[in-house]
Amino acid sequence: MSLFDRMTTTKEAALKYRTFCVAKKKEVWEALIHHANYAKHIEKVYDMTTVLQRVQQECLVFALENGIGNPDVHDAAELIFPLAMQKVVIKVLKPYFLSHWANFRLAGFNPIRKIDHGIDLNESLYTDEKKLQNQQYVADFNAFVNELKTGILNANRHLNATVSLIIRELAASMVIHEKRAFDDELRCSMLQEYMESLRIWAESMTMEEAYHLVADTIYKDVFQLLSRNAYEMVAVNFPEKFREIITMKYCLLKTNNYGRDDLTQRLIRSVETNLIIASVDTKTILQAYASCVEALREMDNSCVVMHKVCGVIREYLKRRPDTVQQIISYITSNKKNELERDMSKTVRSAMMDEDELRGVNDDFLPENMETMGWERWLPNPCDATVGDGAPGRQGVDVFNMLVSVYGSKELFVKEYRNLLAERLSSSVDKDPFFEKRYLDLLKLRFQYSELQHCEVMLRDVMHSQEVDELVEERRANHIVPISACVTSSHYWPKLETEPTERLLNELMPESLTEAMENYERMYLEAKRNRKLVFYKSVGCMEVSIELDGVQVDRTIPIVYAQTLFLFLQKEVWTTAEVMAHLKVSVVLTKKRLEWLVKQGFISMNPLVSSDTWSLTRTPNAILPNRPGTPEIADDEDVEPEDNSDMVDALEQYWGYTRNYIANHAPNGEVKAERMHRVYRMFGSPTSAGPNLDHVTAFLQRKVALGLLTCVNGSYRVVEDKKKKPTETGGTA
Repeated sequence: MSLFDRMTTTKEAALKYRTFCVAKKKEVWEALIHHANYAKHIEKVYDMTTVLQRVQQECLVFALENGIGNPDVHDAAELIFPLAMQKVVIKVLKPYFLSHWANFRLAGFNPIRKIDHGIDLNESLYTDEKKLQNQQYVADFNAFVNELKTGILNANRHLNATVSLIIRELAASMVIHEKRAFDDELRCSMLQEYMESLRIWAESMTMEEAYHLVADTIYKDVFQLLSRNAYEMVAVNFPEKFREIITMKYCLLKTNNYGRDDLTQRLIRSVETNLIIASVDTKTILQAYASCVEALREMDNSCVVMHKVCGVIREYLKRRPDTVQQIISYITSNKKNELERDMSKTVRSAMMDEDELRGVNDDFLPENMETMGWERWLPNPCDATVGDGAPGRQGVDVFNMLVSVYGSKELFVKEYRNLLAERLSSSVDKDPFFEKRYLDLLKLRFQYSELQHCEVMLRDVMHSQEVDELVEERRANHIVPISACVTSSHYWPKLETEPTERLLNELMPESLTEAMENYERMYLEAKRNRKLVFYKSVGCMEVSIELDGVQVDRTIPIVYAQTLFLFLQKEVWTTAEVMAHLKVSVVLTKKRLEWLVKQGFISMNPLVSSDTWSLTRTPNAILPNRPGTPEIADDEDVEPEDNSDMVDALEQYWGYTRNYIANHAPNGEVKAERMHRVYRMFGSPTSAGPNLDHVTAFLQRKVALGLLTCVNGSYRVVEDKKKKPTETGGTA
């Protein structure tokens, strides 16, 4: 049945009614546009409501007077504004709703709260009288909304969608204003307040559905907006942008992790473009790596984004030659406060080898089954790496992620042991109590047997301080004071001593030689049946230099003091003369001379000769003491002690080793630490087996034979391009 059939049985009457209703279109349209310009005044909203009610009444009266019957109001609305035009008409209503929103915000605004973003408030807007007017506007506006839904416009079918779009625009404008007001930062608390205000506003108009239709979209919009600067947020400006990271976390929770995969890919592209490139030093990469771990772990509770993004950085760091030293220095100095806090929260044996646990369902490990709440169990996210269990993925922190770059706990412990030995033996301001506290924290992550050598090293240092006090009490006045670090040779790493150790006796001052002999004698009296051997090229020396009546006191390493002593014999030396006296390479000789130049002890006049060095005559040129000591780097490689029998014993596994390296995922590269763990499985529990030095020597032997290549510590099988296919056939 058509519209006309529903109203009357005569077609002429229906056409007459249609003509009358269409004539009202212009009146309603002009009234909507006119009153929209003054919608901030409730009187104009009243007038518009009156116009709609009057037109509706006129249509019904016309139908009754002309014998058309009793048509429904929706029939008249469809004649005035057909369905095709209602989408256009509904857009004209936007100023009315925006005015209602402004009055709604002013009615509920508390000027005492400091959310004005530093903007000077117009006090005349927040008087009690104005607040009552705003509240009256909000209450009376509902009559207009009800007329839109049920009156002559019949806007109910499109009204929710329109208000949803308005809510989305309002949310966008408030978010942009918030970011501009707070140094381009969006706080989660403000986002929650804005969304709650929009929800209450929609509820006040009995249009809750309009809010729920668009709330999810708003959270997605905010997440996409913040994702544009995600790299700077997590890798560069963390923790300054911590509050904005919390906002992104809140959006992920509200949208069921919408956009997480896009965020991951965006971060990986930014990392590959801005971070893991040759122009960025390793220390900066490590700082960004640690920031990414902390920020992404906070943003995403599942840690899926963290493992994917940080995995790219970790694989790049493994190929850098200075990564190992930089990590151990970074952990024990740059991030020691934060790492101490994280490490103290972890139980013993919390360190896990990521490669060895790959593919293991760690949800059902015994220790996890005892503590996990099975009723709160959730499956892995769909974008998580296959084979990664939730406890193993989520139970990591900055320390664990940094150590995982090494590839094994053994290598980390070895490097920490070497660094600890360098700090305790070479530093002038060593702090054994701090090192002891840090070692106790490491015990929470490692087994005691793995750190036993470090424990003995610290005990040696503390015992040495007791011996120093004993020697100082018995020291004669004419003997210079001396402090030594007595080490247990079986537990300390091999110290890098100078090949010219015996020549130091010739250059060492007699007073210092006498002090060493006195210290050794006192030690033997205190420690029976113990032998003491001095390493004269390790440690520091306090020297007093007098130039033109000015005395300068400095503490310098012995190896540099050895070179400085030469200038006591004569004030001008050439590089060849210094090299002949010290019996070291020309590279090491120049390195020591250049260090003395930087410290102001000697000078070089390039106008005379670039190979001549002279003692400085200006006391002010000598730099004052600074904390720490310079790193004594020697370009000459020090070969580890090689047990040829143990290395030869590994030859029986060469076939297996070659196939293992060639087939190792993902790129056919294996580090010596990995092969060391494999070889340990072949030995019996009672035998010592090869250590890491033996494995490295064995692999280096294959490199020398051209069977393997080694790039940044990773070994790869050399493909034999000349090898021909095997031919089958008999022999003559």
